[in-house]
Amino acid sequence: MGNGSGRYEVKRCPRCDSELYADMDVCYGCLYDFSRGAAREVPLPSVMERSLALRHADEVGVVVRGSALEVWTPVGDGGAVVGGSASCDVILRAPPVSDRHLRLVPTSDGMEVSDLGSSVRATYRSRPIDRRVVVPYGDAIDVCGCQLTMTGPRPTSPSGT
Repeated sequence: MGNGSGRYEVKRCPRCDSELYADMDVCYGCLYDFSRGAAREVPLPSVMERSLALRHADEVGVVVRGSALEVWTPVGDGGAVVGGSASCDVILRAPPVSDRHLRLVPTSDGMEVSDLGSSVRATYRSRPIDRRVVVPYGDAIDVCGCQLTMTGPRPTSPSGT
């Protein structure tokens, strides 16, 4: 681990880009398992997810990617609740997912993501979502190892381009 200079060897997580000690097998930020894909360090979103996100780029919704699932689902003006409960709009079946984990509400700038008191926080750009954050369309969050990519209309620049 150490290299004699008092510094530890590090590596980057291919999923969330967290810096980790080189001997770690699981990322503490997103639970990425290096033993399952260490040979191919391909950052998410995957090719399939990008194609789903591109296919629905102008439709407000979310691409959900888990270990065995990639699906796009719409999110209406009233928003959607993500969690493990059968009453949620988007159901994630992973042990650390809370019954009502977070809420997604579309805005003109992206999807407003609000934590609903989850025990394991969702992350955006490797930072925990403690209250709420607006995630631009095309960008993604991680919920207990599931990647959620927001889809919707891209904002137009002030010059109209």
